[in-house]
Amino acid sequence: MSAVVILATVRPQAGRTDEVLEILSDVVAQVHEEPGCVYYTLNRADDGSIHFIEKWDSAEHADRHAAQSPVMPILAERTSPLLQGPPEVLRLTPVPAGDPAKGAL
Repeated sequence: MSAVVILATVRPQAGRTDEVLEILSDVVAQVHEEPGCVYYTLNRADDGSIHFIEKWDSAEHADRHAAQSPVMPILAERTSPLLQGPPEVLRLTPVPAGDPAKGAL
């Protein structure tokens, strides 16, 4: 099994970023307890977009989170009306380079 990094982006409607961040912040601790979760970080960009940078022990763990996590339906229900569109999700395979402590998530 090799680690999987996920970059998930949501774009709130104008003026709704803080509201969306509050909703998303409520579930981070729950996700940290899911099997295989290495990192699950919430990040705000200068343009108001919100990005989860996640690292899972394996693709299976990432898939289980996406398909079976109890937080996913809650997030969809609560944030969908506040977003410009559906989340954008990219699955990344780490390519370590340079210093092992700095060259990969």
